Amino acid sequence: MSDPVAVDADKPVLGSEFAAQASEFKERAPGQSALVMGATGQVGREVVRHLLASDAFNKVTVFTRRPIEYTGANADKLEQKNVDYENTDQLERDSAGHTHAFCCLGTTRGKSGSDGFYKVDHDYALNAARACKAAGVEHYSICSSSGADKDSRFLYTRTKGEVDAELQGMGFPRVSIFRPAMLLCKRDEARLLERIAGALLPAVNVVLPDKVSIPTSTVAWAMVSNAFKRVDTPVSETFSNAQMLQAFRAGQ
Repeated sequence: MSDPVAVDADKPVLGSEFAAQASEFKERAPGQSALVMGATGQVGREVVRHLLASDAFNKVTVFTRRPIEYTGANADKLEQKNVDYENTDQLERDSAGHTHAFCCLGTTRGKSGSDGFYKVDHDYALNAARACKAAGVEHYSICSSSGADKDSRFLYTRTKGEVDAELQGMGFPRVSIFRPAMLLCKRDEARLLERIAGALLPAVNVVLPDKVSIPTSTVAWAMVSNAFKRVDTPVSETFSNAQMLQAFRAGQ
């Protein structure tokens, strides 16, 4: 069995607006349940933390190949299911009964090669989305990428754009696409290029504020807090890096 992945048990920075929206959501729509794909990744871990800290969902299920260790608030609401993203029938069965889904699946070409990257970020992400649609999930949120464009010449942004475009045409009552720039976090494995970029970020942010980076915790905050908003008609929405940062600051 793979080693477990520790999810920080400390309560994340939520803010007064987040707490108020979570409370109103729970009162307006009791019995909601959330599903997280990619929960062992950097954004996925933060989404799990924010979902549980919000206390807005009766259950938070994670699809994972590695067990999660979490001892924070509402740990009793966390359910873990071993996943095979190629077994679409099982994906649909395990997705049943959930109202919200958060997809944070992703790898890199450096770790998985070009084919492995495409399989995870495209094939697995869409297999998960189709299973959720068939199972009746009402709101599907995905962590995409800044610059996502299905017509891009670059594999990464083209792949993200292809997934975004297909999601928008699946017929979910609500689809929310979040497009962060460079993700800031404490990674288990430091990457040379990211360390170099991190050293340059303070200067770049002076010239391009809110354009080039965002903490993973802020992405998760934006994804979860957005789920609390009342939407009465079908909608597909996209949030930029700047919009996520601005929403977080306004909610504190």
